[in-house]
Amino acid sequence: MKYLDAMAQSKRFTAKYAQYAPLYDHVIASLPAAPTVLEIGIANGGSLETWRRLLGPDARIIGVDLNERCRALEAEGFEIFILDTGTPEAWDALWDALGQTVDLLVDDGGHTNRQQISAVVHGIDLVRDGGWLVIEDMHASFIHEFGNPSRFSTARFLDELSDDLHRIHPRSEAAARHPALARAIEYSITATSWVGLRVNRHGAGHEEITAGDDRSMMDYDHRWDSSFGGALVGRLPAPLLRVVRNRLTRRIDAMSDRRLFRRDAAERRPR
Repeated sequence: MKYLDAMAQSKRFTAKYAQYAPLYDHVIASLPAAPTVLEIGIANGGSLETWRRLLGPDARIIGVDLNERCRALEAEGFEIFILDTGTPEAWDALWDALGQTVDLLVDDGGHTNRQQISAVVHGIDLVRDGGWLVIEDMHASFIHEFGNPSRFSTARFLDELSDDLHRIHPRSEAAARHPALARAIEYSITATSWVGLRVNRHGAGHEEITAGDDRSMMDYDHRWDSSFGGALVGRLPAPLLRVVRNRLTRRIDAMSDRRLFRRDAAERRPR
């Protein structure tokens, strides 16, 4: 069963953006047979019912909300916590109850920067290796109602975290800003208003894998030819060439690629 099929069978009202469905189908394909799903933001309970129909009666479906009326859903077999996930105390309570057992954590709560960023910073501790942490409705980072756009929006935070996935590479020469978080994430998927983080604290490794031993076509490293034409290759000792090349490349990129960095695909289309 696909996500949209299960959602269509829900008797309780629920609403999701259409582009989320294939993303959840991808996530669901990697979940175990009877997963634990924790969703923040219950609303009318339709999303919890969707997970139940999709994942079956053996799945553990948990909802978190500030609305006391949501406790009525416990009679339907759901576990309900009344908590404000913008506070560390709420995450302490969830840790005490769940530990690191969650296969899928979905944040569809209040959408404030504080709540969404807390879901990443604290929620990742609840997700087992191989599980997922999803933040929905990322467009809130660009809505005035939520104090955005802001230097401290969820979107900016996740941009930094995405950069950190590259910064933690052994050959990187820049320190990660969120190293513990980055090392807990195997990869991420980003789509319009939706971000999914695949959790794996052991990762896939950063070792370089090689194959073959025929190097007959190699002469020198051409990567920097477009920056300064390879004019210095063969004229300077290798250690000095490396220093000069790095400095020149940085200077040239700063001068010539600034506009390219900001360029949009529409600029390249015929008028």
